[in-house]
Amino acid sequence: MLPIVTTAVWGVLLIPGLLGAALSVMFFDAPGSMSNPAAWLNALIVVSFPCLCLIAIAGSWVVWAAHRGRPRTHFPYAAVALALLPALPIAYVAAAMVIQTLGVLTSGQPLGLHTTIIKQP
Repeated sequence: MLPIVTTAVWGVLLIPGLLGAALSVMFFDAPGSMSNPAAWLNALIVVSFPCLCLIAIAGSWVVWAAHRGRPRTHFPYAAVALALLPALPIAYVAAAMVIQTLGVLTSGQPLGLHTTIIKQP
C-alpha cells in the first residue's frame, strides 16, 4: 500500500517540482547573487525536491520488493522515512514562509505597501 500512495502523491507533485527546478536559476538573476549562500541554499532545496520524489518512489518499491512475502514483525520505519523524503524541502519552504511572515508582521511596516510608496503626513 505504501509504494502505491508514495507513487501517486510524489508522482503528481513531481511535475510542478520539475517546473520549479527548471526555474530555480532565477535565484541568481540579481547582480552579486552568485556569491550569496542563501540563494545557493534555496536553489539547491528547490532542485532537490524532484530528485527526492524520484528517490522516494523508486526506493519505496525496492523496499516493498525486498520485504514481499515476509511476515511483518514491526512497523516499517525505514520505508516510511524513505517515502517521506520529499517532505523535507516542503517543510523547509513552509517554515521559511512562516518565519518571513512573522518578520513582516512584527516589523511595523504597513502590510501590502512599502514605506517609500506611502506619503507620510
